[in-house]
Amino acid sequence: MNQILQNNELLSVRCEEVSLEEGYEIANKLLSAMPTYAVGLAANQIGIPKRVCVIDVTKSMCLINPKIIKASGSVLYREGCVSFPGEEVVTQRFSSITILADNYAAPLTFNKENLLECVCVQHEIDHLNGVTMFDRQHKK
Repeated sequence: MNQILQNNELLSVRCEEVSLEEGYEIANKLLSAMPTYAVGLAANQIGIPKRVCVIDVTKSMCLINPKIIKASGSVLYREGCVSFPGEEVVTQRFSSITILADNYAAPLTFNKENLLECVCVQHEIDHLNGVTMFDRQHKK
């Protein structure tokens, strides 16, 4: 079982794209490593620098090579992260996003109707880009 990295330099590295087959293998590792209290986990959080993450808010989903193609609105949101236990920051996030992921035929849209899921997707895609919640911290 993979262990979740904490305050690790791998969290600041942009992850590499993967094939669908490799993406699904990594997703299975992510699902088995994800703590029960977490709502998302990215591959680099368990030491795999590949563009795969899992989200489990309204339903469990895997995103392979995800990228945000459209974003609008703005919202302040208090976030935590399993890679930075006990830490919380207020971030500024989009209130609506549309993404592409290689394992979905059509774009996926997330918005303020389920804000937790919308923010979680942004948080995990940020991890894949080497960006942490501290990089998104709202400056007063």
